Amino acid sequence: MRLGVLDIGSNTVHLLVVDAHWGAHPTPMSSTKATLRLAEKIEPSGRLSQAGEDALVESVEEFTKIARSSGCSEVMAFATSAVRDASNTDTVLAHVKDVTGVDVEVLSGIDESRLTALAVRRWYGWSVGRVLNIDIGGGSLELSNGVDEEPDVALSLPLGAGRVTREWLPEDPPGRRRVSMLRDWLDAEIAPPPPASRPRAHRTWSRARRRRCARWPA
Repeated sequence: MRLGVLDIGSNTVHLLVVDAHWGAHPTPMSSTKATLRLAEKIEPSGRLSQAGEDALVESVEEFTKIARSSGCSEVMAFATSAVRDASNTDTVLAHVKDVTGVDVEVLSGIDESRLTALAVRRWYGWSVGRVLNIDIGGGSLELSNGVDEEPDVALSLPLGAGRVTREWLPEDPPGRRRVSMLRDWLDAEIAPPPPASRPRAHRTWSRARRRRCARWPA
């Protein structure tokens, strides 16, 4: 069976066409990417802008055509941080489905972390023992640790490279004081949670808190 897997991230939309068979590893056949930068199209209100929505619909429609022309019998689509965080996610994805016929599933931060851990485990096997996964995306940071397909700990933090850069480092190059403040803040954010909250914990970061931090002097 040939499948199209569509990954809608904060910066890019990625279509991977694979040949999949029960009991065997999927074989990648082609890979296509487009840079949409959806995270930059989130309005101050938290909504994905009309321009962002239109770009997403157009991209999904185009990639679906590519998948069909490649012989895919099914397209599986997943969205992560940018779409997940938007306040109008349901409306946007309903529009995507109406136009393209593709039902996009929004992954929670924890599920994104767990699936990343599963992919790494399947790639490296069980002989490597315990694996620490650190996945730095555009909008979020996923962390997991474990010895099996299901990690012992799975975390998702709103500390993606693009998000942190936009909200903390508006100047290019940034000042040394600003970089030092960001390092201290990140150290505090990534500090180990209390023992009771460690298993599959998910820390949240409010928009109000981000705005307060962004107003700190450089």
